[in-house]
Amino acid sequence: SLAGPRATAKPLALAGLAGVGIALAASGHASAAEPQWLTRPMVFLHGVCIASWVGALVPLGLALKGQSAEATPFLRRFSWAILPVVAVLAAAGTVLAVIQVQTPAALVDTAYGRLLLIKLGLLVFLFTLAAVNRWKLTASAEAGSTEVQRRLVRSIGVEMLIVLAIFGVAAGWRFTPPPRALAIAAAQPVSVHIHALQAMADLNFTPGHAGPVVASMVIMSGDFGPLDAKEVTLVLSKPDSGIEPLKRTATKPGDGSWRVDNLVIPVPGRWTVRIDILVSDFQMVKIEAPVDIRP
Repeated sequence: SLAGPRATAKPLALAGLAGVGIALAASGHASAAEPQWLTRPMVFLHGVCIASWVGALVPLGLALKGQSAEATPFLRRFSWAILPVVAVLAAAGTVLAVIQVQTPAALVDTAYGRLLLIKLGLLVFLFTLAAVNRWKLTASAEAGSTEVQRRLVRSIGVEMLIVLAIFGVAAGWRFTPPPRALAIAAAQPVSVHIHALQAMADLNFTPGHAGPVVASMVIMSGDFGPLDAKEVTLVLSKPDSGIEPLKRTATKPGDGSWRVDNLVIPVPGRWTVRIDILVSDFQMVKIEAPVDIRP
């Protein structure tokens, strides 16, 4: 009567492991990172290895505690299989950490990095305990030493507690964007549309935070028609900062836009941007609007 369940147990277990990996690869925070061809397989392997290791600990501990006939073969199979599982787990985790964190400084400077350091500390403890179990206790437990088996059961219990702590730390990543995402957000431009009766402009600052930026502008007439300006000057002012207005003459890169390179916006906050458009030798149009520069 046990033949049916035993025959289907392994395929069901493999399907369950694959399901865990696929679910994480499809929706996990790290799977959204680029390059997708690398991160999604790494997330899949990471999830499968975690499920394989953690999923075996509880039944192994219960089998050893109950001193069942399956305990010794179970322990032997586990001790043989766990080494490649941990190796793949560590390799995939390292790849994902490098992609997500990007720079060593981000380990300390960001909440995501600090959570990763806590997780790594717990992992060192977990791997050390697992190594002791594997190379110090397993052989004696397989030989039938009851005392060593009891020690192994207690050690497995501690492993499970550490695993739960690691899961708790990893859950905190839901509220802490990785440095990779922060860098992408920081590189996003700030855009402003300035519209007046005689002229209008679409202005972008890239990146949209304080520091070195590039300003690009598309100048049009007030009714959305072409405007062939003779000269365009960008003026940035922030009177409450005590900084002199920044005035730069724009150049034409040849794509129909105007561009200001080597512009440094010294402080974040709300700036007033003015564009002086020389329409002809006798006509100057000035349009302005506020723009918020990120820190």
